[in-house]
Amino acid sequence: MTGQEIADILSEHLDEHCIHPDQPMSEYTSFRTGGNALCLVEVNNVEELRRVLTCVRKKFLPYVILGNGTNTLVEDEGYNGVIVKLEGDFKKIDVTGYEVTCGGGASFAAAGRQAADMWLTGMEFACGIPGTVGGAIRQNAGAFGGQVSDIIKRVKALTTAGEEIVLRPHELQFGYRHSIFCLKKYVVLEAVFELKKGDKNEINNKIETYSKERRDKQPLDLPNAGSIFKNPKDGSAAGKLIEDAGLAGEHIGGAMVSRKHCNFIVNAGTATATDIIDLMDKVRNDVYKTFAVRLEPEITVLGQRKRY
Repeated sequence: MTGQEIADILSEHLDEHCIHPDQPMSEYTSFRTGGNALCLVEVNNVEELRRVLTCVRKKFLPYVILGNGTNTLVEDEGYNGVIVKLEGDFKKIDVTGYEVTCGGGASFAAAGRQAADMWLTGMEFACGIPGTVGGAIRQNAGAFGGQVSDIIKRVKALTTAGEEIVLRPHELQFGYRHSIFCLKKYVVLEAVFELKKGDKNEINNKIETYSKERRDKQPLDLPNAGSIFKNPKDGSAAGKLIEDAGLAGEHIGGAMVSRKHCNFIVNAGTATATDIIDLMDKVRNDVYKTFAVRLEPEITVLGQRKRY
């Protein structure tokens, strides 16, 4: 089935302006490289999402919900399926009392900043995380000692049967860079975070300290997808292992292991998705040969076959 054929089918359920066949995913991922998706679809509310997912499942089409594309890479050969982007209602953020309510497609960093504006503390770590709320929940995103599981109150999700359910913290199966959304193809519709009242100066100082540390230690000037590998379960740091294996500055084509932070692979300007994947493979193999530690990728690679 071609991208245009998929678009024609989906146009029966959605405004055609929200449907984009054969879409270059370099425009939607932070690596700024990679192939096309057969079709990209933007949905603005739960009913549109339900209609689209029902349609693609009936046609046995692969699909994925894409946030800001900050931890996703699409192979050069492209993704033979449908990319669903959450827009409209899914971007909303509301702060009431001590609760921050966000749509699954809302910016996690923006939610943290709005919380800070209302003198709420506990979400400062989110202000530098570039993904969406849905992506942050799926990966139990964290930084600077804070993580999603510390502040989540409840999550509204859409099941594969099209049913809306509410999940409490004990049902979310949080772990290190893990949640129930890694196991089940549920979609995060909305999340509620519960925070505490704090001192505005202390909150802002904390955010500025975190921002400065990111600027000083991460290669924010070049396209990247954040940390490429998870830290091993033994407590060691993936970046330190990569550096100690002598891989700082290692490159394949336009992809390079950042000297600033070795757990970042950057697009130095001409990297293909294949360059990045090949460099990931080399890093994993060299670290394993040196330390007998098998690094597990933190990013998702989409393509004709599942690489990671």
